[in-house]
Amino acid sequence: MIHSLEIRDSATVDRAGQLLTDFMKLPSEESVPLEEAAGRVLARDLVSPFPLPPFRRAAMDGYAVRFDAVRLASPHTPVQLTVIDEIKPGSGIDLAAAAPGKNTALRIFTGAPVPDGYDTVVMQEMAMCAGGREQLRRIRLDRPCRAGQHVAESGEDVPEGEILLTQGTRIGAKETAILASFGLCEAVVYKKPKVSIIPIGDELIVPGKKLAWGQIYDANGFMLAARLKELGAAVTRHEPVRDELHSIKAAIRQAAVEADVIVTTGGVSVGDYDFAKQAALSLGGLPLFTKVLMRPGTPTSAFKLGSRPLLCLSGNPSACFAGLELLLCPAVRRASGLREYELNWREGRLSRSINKPCPYPRYIRAYVSVNEEGPWQVEPLPNDKSGNVAAFGRANALACIPAGGGGAVQGQKVRWLSLSI
Repeated sequence: MIHSLEIRDSATVDRAGQLLTDFMKLPSEESVPLEEAAGRVLARDLVSPFPLPPFRRAAMDGYAVRFDAVRLASPHTPVQLTVIDEIKPGSGIDLAAAAPGKNTALRIFTGAPVPDGYDTVVMQEMAMCAGGREQLRRIRLDRPCRAGQHVAESGEDVPEGEILLTQGTRIGAKETAILASFGLCEAVVYKKPKVSIIPIGDELIVPGKKLAWGQIYDANGFMLAARLKELGAAVTRHEPVRDELHSIKAAIRQAAVEADVIVTTGGVSVGDYDFAKQAALSLGGLPLFTKVLMRPGTPTSAFKLGSRPLLCLSGNPSACFAGLELLLCPAVRRASGLREYELNWREGRLSRSINKPCPYPRYIRAYVSVNEEGPWQVEPLPNDKSGNVAAFGRANALACIPAGGGGAVQGQKVRWLSLSI
């Protein structure tokens, strides 16, 4: 039985997270089509291969002119220019043939290249028709303008050779726009970490089946899978495994073939039918930790199983969730190649007291909101017992209630962790 084994490897939350994260295998690279790159993590810095814009271009619809020809324009001394051609974006006009003559202008549209010799664009609202034939119409300007106005110089947005996106950046809509702007149809990204999830418990069945007396649906397996997919992992969720040592060992052995990370939920405490730790040890697992100084989730354990980490989470929903957010999420972020993977704790004030004492830090589901008059307000959610799931409905954070005999009082400062990606 597991309680007869000598297990002494306890750790704080910070220490357990560091041990697990440090053991995660760093990912290899692969190229994916740009359409499939959203949510993936860049494996290399993106350095601009050419300047943006790659040529001088008009930033407004109007007329390309020579500043010297129009700099003295005023209502008393208007300047007339002959429009000799028109340039649209992508029109392919021979810019060399558009060399400026004396008192000439080019009709030009936003994004079109500005030929050499023309150094300023006058907005079309500032130019008045002065007659002339359709192909050689004239415009009149009766107010001054600034030299170079409404002309975007080559490299004004991005010079050639500048680092635009750094290795370890998650690709979203903004990053996709940058990649596409340089004509990249593929992105070099880190491979997704493969995670296998094994729910343990005789009482568990998958949603969709009819409940028998004493059975419950496997919520933890689906919760873990959903959260890890949000973080960019490739997830395999196994059917629930019975509370039998040989069944648990067989499931872990199978998962070790297919996954980079193995996660169990349930069967990790010290009851007569809790075999997760014993299965890990009998498979040659070396403990990273076998107790975490936290509530809920104290029995949470992790093992080195060859080159793979095995994390054994509690079967209680709240405890499983705490272990997921505090330990597994940072590790999976790092295994995804993210540069910023560590927990980002913030500080707020409790909106009501927590009177339950605890020898370890207690992590509760909470709703955090902005207080216009001060810091974040941390609202502990009601009925947040380890085995309950209703508090998940409003939770947007985990709040840490410090260890001690008095709990925490209303208005006390506490740390909280956002549950966003």
